[in-house]
Amino acid sequence: MHLREIERIEAPTRATFLHEYVRAGKPVVIAGGAKGLPQSAWDFDGLSDLVGDVTVPVYDWGASGPTVDDEFVITKMPFAEAIELTRSVTSTEKQQYAVCQLPLEHIGHLAELYRKPSWLEGLDQIDRPALPFRESSRHALFISFHRGIHWHNGRDAVAQLLTGRKRFVLFDPKDSPYLYPRRLADGPKAWFDETEAVFCSEIPFEQGLDAIDRKKYPLFDRTTPYTTELQAGDCLFIPTHWWHFTTAVDPCVVAVEFWDAPLRRWGYPNGRRSLIMKPYRKYLFRHLAGRKAFTRRQEVMERSR
Repeated sequence: MHLREIERIEAPTRATFLHEYVRAGKPVVIAGGAKGLPQSAWDFDGLSDLVGDVTVPVYDWGASGPTVDDEFVITKMPFAEAIELTRSVTSTEKQQYAVCQLPLEHIGHLAELYRKPSWLEGLDQIDRPALPFRESSRHALFISFHRGIHWHNGRDAVAQLLTGRKRFVLFDPKDSPYLYPRRLADGPKAWFDETEAVFCSEIPFEQGLDAIDRKKYPLFDRTTPYTTELQAGDCLFIPTHWWHFTTAVDPCVVAVEFWDAPLRRWGYPNGRRSLIMKPYRKYLFRHLAGRKAFTRRQEVMERSR
């Protein structure tokens, strides 16, 4: 297995970023790409001061921490409390709590403060997919030590590291046969739901690449991992359907912007699932919000603290 370092560039023009990376479906690190933007001040203390009193949902994996089965419950607490619990985590097995996929518009006035990097302006309005596969662009916040392997359902993404250091490992969609992806049959209706584990691999990546059992997963050595370590202010472009997982080096905050990718750039074979999942989620899943529990092996509960 040969590891490749993801290309790093500085201060690209919008045209360069669009044509050489987005339309090419090529991951790239934009060094210092978020520096000087309002969100670059969103370190732990800055977020606590700005929106610490806002109640937010937090992932709770229990004392054992996240595993390949990704079983968790949702706990609600003040953001300042969530920040203190998540910033103190020093290893994956000690990660009981994490802030994941938290929309900025649900965190006080953060969405009003957020600004796009200049090289990202307007890209969510270019090359949009057909209407049944179209969703609104989304901005979300993550505070976690480890984020398990997954891929984005027909969406490109730019991760902006606002504080700390974090390692990212990516795999081309073409490596999917060697990543032991979960089968659709593993969760009856669950495979329609973007939060379900069928987006994930059977391989436990919680302890990193070196800890993977090659005898149990012999095909894994045929993959080509793409790796990088982001510093505060760096950004990473993750093309649609590229597998990826992350592990913190230092406690960190990540802001991620998601937008639709046209069907011709969907990473196959993963993209075949999205041909069904995207229309389903847009027109039906939103009307089943009161039935969230049917999508998970372990019922997702909401508890107030």
